[in-house]
Amino acid sequence: MVFKYRILLETYPLFISGTLVTIKYSILAILLAIVWGIIIGSINFSKNRGIGLITKSYVIFFRETPLLVQLYFLFYGLSRFFPIPAGICGVIGLVLNDGAFIAEIIRGGLQSIDKRQTEASYALGFSNFQTLIYFLIPQAVQKTHDSIMNIVAVIIKDTSLLMWITILELTHQTQQVNIKKFEPVTAFVTGAIIYFALFSFVQIINKIYRKGLTKHI
Repeated sequence: MVFKYRILLETYPLFISGTLVTIKYSILAILLAIVWGIIIGSINFSKNRGIGLITKSYVIFFRETPLLVQLYFLFYGLSRFFPIPAGICGVIGLVLNDGAFIAEIIRGGLQSIDKRQTEASYALGFSNFQTLIYFLIPQAVQKTHDSIMNIVAVIIKDTSLLMWITILELTHQTQQVNIKKFEPVTAFVTGAIIYFALFSFVQIINKIYRKGLTKHI
């Protein structure tokens, strides 16, 4: 079995449509997961025991259960009571799962900041909330940037699980090509190359960001 360019020329619209869907859900999930992770990580860093107990339990649950099970629960479980479109279920699942990992990364970043900076901000008259927003979170994000970028790559890969809740993303369309043409090598090699290209693009953006940041330090 070999790679057949003829099959690729016949089926490229499926790969293009699947790639666009994957990009759409990746962007939505990445942006929302980062924001959600920062919020939850900040709460877990704080001394609010009431809310902190809830958010810490959430982080433990979503980090220690499979994303696919969570997606099934959202799509097949909750949708029986609340009619939620598959796309929304997919985004919610990705955000809750990967956001839990980002939350732990942010919490660790906040804990690594010198406490004297917090004391200095209080001395300048900043409140707890202002200190967190203006001083601590920006530093925590900067300190944990590489770890967050690793989760970004994971999110892109996690979108492949959305096929199991009827979303026509790249992996689903790759399988369709294989089913229609009985050419697994052509189908899955093409899919793998597209995923690799997406990861490479993210790495390029990350390097540009890091270079720009270095110039301002």
